[in-house]
Amino acid sequence: MKNDFLKGIRDGIPICLGYLSVSFGFGILAVGLGLSILSAVGISLTNLTSAGQVAGVGIIAAGGSLLEMALTQLVINIRYSLMGISLSQKLDGSFNTMHRMIASFGITDEIFAVAVSQKSVSPFYMYGLTAISALGWVFGTFLGAAAGNILPPSLSGAMGIVLYGMFLAIIIPPAKKEKGVLVAVLIAAFLSTVFEFVLKSVSGRKGGGRMSVIIYIMVMAGVTYLIRMIPFTLFRKKIRSTFFRSFLYYIPYAVLSAMTIPAIFYSTGNFATSIIGTIVAVALAYFNFPLIVVALAASAAAFIFVFFI
Repeated sequence: MKNDFLKGIRDGIPICLGYLSVSFGFGILAVGLGLSILSAVGISLTNLTSAGQVAGVGIIAAGGSLLEMALTQLVINIRYSLMGISLSQKLDGSFNTMHRMIASFGITDEIFAVAVSQKSVSPFYMYGLTAISALGWVFGTFLGAAAGNILPPSLSGAMGIVLYGMFLAIIIPPAKKEKGVLVAVLIAAFLSTVFEFVLKSVSGRKGGGRMSVIIYIMVMAGVTYLIRMIPFTLFRKKIRSTFFRSFLYYIPYAVLSAMTIPAIFYSTGNFATSIIGTIVAVALAYFNFPLIVVALAASAAAFIFVFFI
């Protein structure tokens, strides 16, 4: 057990470092939308999902309904269900139902990719892998949230584009290679823009009376956990339906596109610097630069451009 746990920690160190940098951007975004440092850390501690958290803090800031929160988390994080089903076939004999229910909390894109590459996965390997990864995610959020309160507005504003730059780095390479992904990305971005500029103006919705942030966080965490836990615990066979597999395959790209466009154009608090950061992110993502390079370069470009306007 101890050896498996330590192996999980060793294998998870690269994930931890990656999460540390990415969640820094989430922390800045969260406090920029009015959340406290404690709330931002609480969201990361209980959810462990980048796209879901970004969408969630937007709903909290706008005073959205709990149903809107639940449905958003369901759509964004549904890919974890397929990951759970696939990973469940790699588990060793000591993985009883209780271990499955606990370990399912750690099913993320990166943790899944590392775990599924193993010949056999034990409970304590998953615990080690999840623990070190979650540490990077939560600590990065804390650092970002704290920095958002003390950094100059121009710098903290420029860093607001970090997560969206990362999303572009995820979306663009597969969209360049596969027409199906490109179509899903374009449709999602178009519908998101229509909703932002047409439907909201018609309804006149504004962020108003808000319920406790704790309730929002509980709904976010509950829905995200159930999406991971139920398939991981109950299913043992692969999904063979081509339609269902294709549906789950395209969902992440559509969701990330809808979350990125048009929000990225306002992510720095200045339309001009946001455009510059977006152009840099798109260009680097097109040429397959690593996620963190795209994200940080977009932020740096936005920050530097401040001095020219």
